[in-house]
Amino acid sequence: MSFKLNQNQQITLDDSFINQTPRTQKIIMNSWCRDFADIVFPAINEERFSVLYSSNKCSRPNTPVNFIVGALILKENNNLNDDELLESICCDLRYQYALHTTHLPEQPVSDRTFSRFRERLYHYELETGQNLLQEEMMHLSEIYSDYMDLNSNIKRMDSLMIASRCRRMSRLEIIYSTTANAVRLIHRLGNEELIPKGLLHYLDPDDHNNMIYHCKGDDVTPRLEKALREAAQAKAVMDDDTWHEFQEYRVLAEQSRMDESGAPVAKDRKEITSSSLQNPSDPDASYRYKAGRDHKGYVGNIVETVGENGDSLITGVGYEKNTHSDSAFCKEYLNSRPDNAAPETVIADDSYSGTENQELAASKNTELITTALSEKRPIKFLPGLPLRKTAGR
Repeated sequence: MSFKLNQNQQITLDDSFINQTPRTQKIIMNSWCRDFADIVFPAINEERFSVLYSSNKCSRPNTPVNFIVGALILKENNNLNDDELLESICCDLRYQYALHTTHLPEQPVSDRTFSRFRERLYHYELETGQNLLQEEMMHLSEIYSDYMDLNSNIKRMDSLMIASRCRRMSRLEIIYSTTANAVRLIHRLGNEELIPKGLLHYLDPDDHNNMIYHCKGDDVTPRLEKALREAAQAKAVMDDDTWHEFQEYRVLAEQSRMDESGAPVAKDRKEITSSSLQNPSDPDASYRYKAGRDHKGYVGNIVETVGENGDSLITGVGYEKNTHSDSAFCKEYLNSRPDNAAPETVIADDSYSGTENQELAASKNTELITTALSEKRPIKFLPGLPLRKTAGR
C-alpha cells in the first residue's frame, strides 16, 4: 500500500453539505465540526506517517492519514468505540464535514481501517521505539494552545498510577505459570522428548487448579520450593535461542537464590524487588506502594499548559513502569527543553524537587516551584488496640 497525501477536497455538485437546507447548514456551521474542519484537520502532518507505507507508487494508495488521525481524535473526544465511530462517520454529516469527506459518495472507512492503522503504528514503535501518534498529538497541542490563547510560560506537572489489566497473582502462581508456559513452549516447538517426566503434568489442563486452588495455607512453602525446582529443570532443557526469546522466565532469578548444593531456594518476601514479574501476561508491569495503596502496572506523567483564565491543556506526557520516580520524569522533561528556550515556570509537588532538578531547571531557563507537601504513609491501626488520645481531647 503506497503513501499518498490528502491535501485537496474537490467540491462536487452532489456534495452532501451543499445539498442540505439552509437551516441544516447553519446548525452544522455553528457546531464543533466547523472549528475541527478549519483548525485541527488541516494541521495534521501526514508526512510524519509516510514511513508506515510503501514508496511504490504503483500499489494501491492508503486511506488518507489525516482522515484516520482526525477520526481517532473525534473518537476520544466523543467517547466512542470503533463500531460507533464507523457508524457516526457513515451516518452523521457533522463527522463528514469535520473530516472533509462530504464530497465523497462513500466514506473511505471500513470495520478494519482503524485497527490496521494501529497495528502499523505498533509494529513501527517496536522496531524504532518511536511513537508517531504521540508525536502528532504533541504537535497538535501547539495548535490547540494557540487557539485557546494559553499562557505557555506556566505549566503544571503531576503523575498518576495506571493499573495493568493483568490479574493479581501470588508468588506460587507466578512461578507455576511461567514454568507451565516454558513447558508448553517446548511442546509446541515439537521437542516433547526433551521435557522431563516430572514436568509433563504441566500439560494437563487441570493441573493448575490442583497446584494453586487446592493448596492449603500450610502447603504453600513446600509447593513453592517444588515449583522453583521444576522451574530450574525447565530452564535446563531450553536451548539458548528459546531461552533468550522467553523473557518472562526471569522469574527464577527474581524469586529464588541458590543454596550450597546449587538447588533453588525461595527468597524472603522482603528480598524481592518492586520490578519483579507480576504476571507473565504483562512482563513490563511492576509494583509500587503509593498513597496507602498497592499498585501493579505503570505510571503516567502529565504536563499541563495553564491559561490566565484557568484553562489548561495537556502538552506533554510520559509513560513508564511504575517504579519510575517523579524526580526522573522531571529530569527527562527538563532535558527535552533546548538550552535557549523561552523562560517558563513549572509547578509540581515535592516529589519532583531535589538539588539536581533545581540546578538542571536553572540551566534550562526554567523556574521549578515545588510544594512543601510530600507523600506520607497512612497510619494503620491494628484491630483490638486502643487509640492514643491527644492532649485536650
